[in-house]
Amino acid sequence: MKFDLLFTWHELSNRKLENSIVAVADVLRATTVMIRALQNGARAVMPQPSEESARDMYTLLNEQGLPVLLCGEKDGLKREGYDLGNSPREFTAEAVNGKTLIQLTTNGTRALSAARHAKKVFIAAFSNMSALASRLKQYQGEADEILFVVSGREGMYCLEDAVCLGGVIANMIEPPGVFTDVTDAARTAVDLYHMYQGNLLNMVNTSVHGRYLDEIGLGEDLPECVKVDTSVLTPEMKGNRVSI
Repeated sequence: MKFDLLFTWHELSNRKLENSIVAVADVLRATTVMIRALQNGARAVMPQPSEESARDMYTLLNEQGLPVLLCGEKDGLKREGYDLGNSPREFTAEAVNGKTLIQLTTNGTRALSAARHAKKVFIAAFSNMSALASRLKQYQGEADEILFVVSGREGMYCLEDAVCLGGVIANMIEPPGVFTDVTDAARTAVDLYHMYQGNLLNMVNTSVHGRYLDEIGLGEDLPECVKVDTSVLTPEMKGNRVSI
C-alpha cells in the first residue's frame, strides 16, 4: 500500500479516490474541534462546503426536532448568527453533549467535502495522532493508497497540518515494517514531524496561521491544538457525517 500526501486539499480534484483511504488534517482548527466535540459527547459533526449548505442543513435538522448547533468561522472569527465558532475551547460537554453540529470553516470542512468520494475518510489532529495511526494500519491491503491531506490555509500549504500528518505516518512506518511505499511528499511530512516534535507549540506560534490567530485574539487556542494523543477517537466521515 502506498502512502502519499497532498500539500493542499485543492489537489484532491486531480485524484481518483474510489480506492483510496483519506486522512484530513486541519490542526488550526477544524479537525481539532471535531475530535474535541465528539470526545465531549456530540452525536455527530456535519462538515459543510458553503454558507448556503450549512444554513440549509441546520434548518432541515431543526425542523426535524433534532438538537443541533450551527458552528463555524469566517476569517478565523465566529460567523454572525452561529451558535459556536471554531475554537476548541468552546466545544465543552455542556455545550455539545447530545447534539449534532453543522460546521463550516474556511479550510477543513471544504477539504472534507472534497474528499467525500474516497473509500474511507478519517479525521486527523495531534490529539488522535497515535490512535489514528493504529486504526489506519488495519486497512493494509484494502485500498490502493492512504492519502494524507493538508487542509492548508485559503488554498495555500500550511506547516502545522503537514507536521501532524507526518506524525501519523511516522507512527505507521517506524520501526520499518510492511509499509514501505512512501512517496517523497509523505516522507517530507515525516521529516518535518521529526524536526518539530519536541517543540510543537513554538511551531504553531510561529506559523503563518498561528500568528494570525494570535493577532485576532485567539492565541489561547494554539496550545489546545498541539496537545498530543489526548484522545483515542478516530472519527470517520460517512457521506457528510463525521462520527465515532
